[in-house]
Amino acid sequence: MPQRQPESNVERGQSFHRCGLLAILLVLPSPLEARSAPATTSTATAPATAPALAQEAKALASAVIGHLGEGYSFQIDDRRHLVYVSALDKRTSRHVMSVLGAYCDLERRMLFAGGEQWNPVILLPTLADFRRLSPDPKVLGFYRHSTRTLMSVSLSNVLIHEFTHALHHQDQAAVDQRHAIWLAEGLATLFQLSRVKAGKVEIRTDSSLLTVRKAIQEDKAPSLAELLAMDQAAFMKRAEICYLQAQSVLLFLYRQGKLRDFYLTYKDTFAQDPTGQAALEKTLGGKLTDIEAAWRKWVASQDVWRPGVSAKAHLGIRMQADEDGVRVTGLLPGSMAYHAGKLKVGDVITSIAGHDTPTPAELTQVVASLLPGETIDIAILRQGRPMMIQQLLGAVRP
Repeated sequence: MPQRQPESNVERGQSFHRCGLLAILLVLPSPLEARSAPATTSTATAPATAPALAQEAKALASAVIGHLGEGYSFQIDDRRHLVYVSALDKRTSRHVMSVLGAYCDLERRMLFAGGEQWNPVILLPTLADFRRLSPDPKVLGFYRHSTRTLMSVSLSNVLIHEFTHALHHQDQAAVDQRHAIWLAEGLATLFQLSRVKAGKVEIRTDSSLLTVRKAIQEDKAPSLAELLAMDQAAFMKRAEICYLQAQSVLLFLYRQGKLRDFYLTYKDTFAQDPTGQAALEKTLGGKLTDIEAAWRKWVASQDVWRPGVSAKAHLGIRMQADEDGVRVTGLLPGSMAYHAGKLKVGDVITSIAGHDTPTPAELTQVVASLLPGETIDIAILRQGRPMMIQQLLGAVRP
């Protein structure tokens, strides 16, 4: 079962404790605040000019660095209007900017073309600073609508999930809409499964689809009518299945080449039907009950590809559970991890090859799904600072 994603809507963001310098940071007013309102207000937001956004970006970066102090640096992506403030080393920072830049271009081209009204702040803090604001150890990242700030100690799935929320927020604000939670979380969870290659998106199938299939078989999944009508409280009450079910509905549309058509139709029909039922029926040309039958049949036909090789991928570490991920307690002599020397005893692994690894069992499962000889990205916390390393996987015979 994939790790439950952190909630990202305004209500969840407002529930975090506000304390210390980070609390000051997250209530800093934007220089464009007077004319650049969140999607939850009643006035649509006009696109800002490039010079105004550039001025805002510098002011935001200076203010954030002034509050956070030593150990932090900032970079501004003027072309995409993104402000990065991080405790990352230079190599990891460049990697994150490259990845998010690619996602920004692709998601705006695919769906979120509603203008750039402000500079989202992407804050990648130390673990200690992050925990001051988010004491829940299960939360690795969140996006706060009210301050247009993304905070994450994850450098993979959770970061992509929350970054999608940031881009979606801008698109909603441009047309004065607040989209249904199933759509907001479904899109974020869909894109976190993806990879961007040569400017194109590759959305993969993983075990989450098998979880949805099992829930349908055991009559534990809500009907599509129920899912579409859920408010945040109802959605979060059944979060373990609702995140994955919303993702699977959008994957169903994507595989038919109709995700963009649906999203544009949803925005066009939002005033008449904010649930998305009318948009689904118009896009797919049928009643919701027929669409649900087709979606259920499609889910039942899906499976997760697993490599049919006799050798299994091997990382070569000793490990134990940690509240922030999986702690490395030793390197097995002769293993790839031992020879490479990139992983250190005491490192906490938070993701491997873009898959979150909150427990040793899930880390083992992710490594087993990979191929021997692959060079993969491993996101770690080293002395409380996020960083990314690359590691060649070895092989063992079952």
